[in-house]
Amino acid sequence: SSQAATPASRRTPTERSAPPPPAAAILLASSNSPPPLLPSLCRPRVGRHRIGFPRARAAMEPESADDAALAGCKDKLKHFRIKELKDVLHLLGLSKQGKKQELVDKILTILSDQQDQVSQLNGLTKKPAVEKETVLKIVDETFRKLHSPANSAAASPNQIDSGQSVKPKKKLNGSAQKDVNVRCPCGSSIANGSMIKCDNPQCNVWQHVGCVIISEKSAESVPQELPSSFYCDICRINKADPFWVTINHPLLPTSIAPSKIATDGSYTIQYLEKTFPLSRANREMLQKAEYDIQVWCILLDDQVPFRMQWPLHSDMQINGVQVRVVNRQPTQQLGANGRDDGPVLTEYCKEGPNKIVLSRSDSRMFSLGVRIAKRRSLQEVLNLVPKEHDGEKFDHALARVRRCVGGGAEADNADSDSDIEVVADRVSVNLRCPMTGSRIKIAGRFKPCVHMGCFDLEAFVELNQRSRKVWLFFVN
Repeated sequence: SSQAATPASRRTPTERSAPPPPAAAILLASSNSPPPLLPSLCRPRVGRHRIGFPRARAAMEPESADDAALAGCKDKLKHFRIKELKDVLHLLGLSKQGKKQELVDKILTILSDQQDQVSQLNGLTKKPAVEKETVLKIVDETFRKLHSPANSAAASPNQIDSGQSVKPKKKLNGSAQKDVNVRCPCGSSIANGSMIKCDNPQCNVWQHVGCVIISEKSAESVPQELPSSFYCDICRINKADPFWVTINHPLLPTSIAPSKIATDGSYTIQYLEKTFPLSRANREMLQKAEYDIQVWCILLDDQVPFRMQWPLHSDMQINGVQVRVVNRQPTQQLGANGRDDGPVLTEYCKEGPNKIVLSRSDSRMFSLGVRIAKRRSLQEVLNLVPKEHDGEKFDHALARVRRCVGGGAEADNADSDSDIEVVADRVSVNLRCPMTGSRIKIAGRFKPCVHMGCFDLEAFVELNQRSRKVWLFFVN
């Protein structure tokens, strides 16, 4: 033991160059002490990695294909909204309940090796309910639909391995993407997600489905149903009143979010503040009597699309001046036959920036904008009514009259009752206008009307100019 402890200064050069003895040789152990543990601690690590630096070497090894696919799927799931995550879970047949991170975890659980490990531990041999390849295909398809530019309602169904059919939206090629005109109330001009196109051939604007289509069903329903006919907010306001023709829009349509619910169950008052410019040329245009600047508002999911409607409890200020919005009661909703008007802001606006503040308390979604419009005269509106050669043909009108008089026997009983048919040999038609009581000069009626009575066209248009009734299409 004394030799083992010889200092290094007394050792010969040969001894100093020799390798040190093993750790077990330099330990002094008594006969009563337990066997030394240090040799076992210094034993090389044996596992699936080589002896040496297992962690560093494992980090240097290339990722497997499964790890790369899982990493790519995680990156795509980061871009998904709750709607896309629920769509994926719906196609996989899994529950769609939970927050966003919980939905992501449900999808990643299938892609991870946890199912295989649980199956091996339990001694199960059957495969998982959903294959990883199926999940990757569904996620990839949803990611492509989310980042596709403008896509239409639905295309032919594509089948995937899970047996579920997916109807992808119409996708545009690279050259068509440049020609897409996106103008959405949300303010974004990027074509992403599900898009819908305005039916007006002179407009052809695209808007996000989630911004302009309010689903009547619950949020769990996928996919979202699209209307058979869709017009953008600008086309709707252009057709709302024939006495106004739009010149330009100092403030493009902007969405008005629904009010939040307070603790007592009532809707809180929320404010919308916008600024719009007014150029010198537009200000000079407004000096003419037939031009005005008007603020308008429409309900996005209005059952009567071509009319103006303001939220409940609406209050407005233009450049700090209080402006009355509607004439009805603040708590009274608009009926099916009513319509609101847009306040005229000509006397409140100035050249340069103008500030508009709207307060409201309503749970519905609206769209608001400011336009410069020209007022049409009564004769100009009458000229919009289709003439005889553009309206209903004589043969069609004669067949319609015969159906009304004869109980509907001549059009597959379109206007008749299958149980009771009343056949009249003569029908009296009053030639006096029900509005004015005077003799009808030009008989007019609405297109969907099936009755024989008419009204005087000029008197009807003139009275509706001042009334708050909804404008409908009419013929003479």
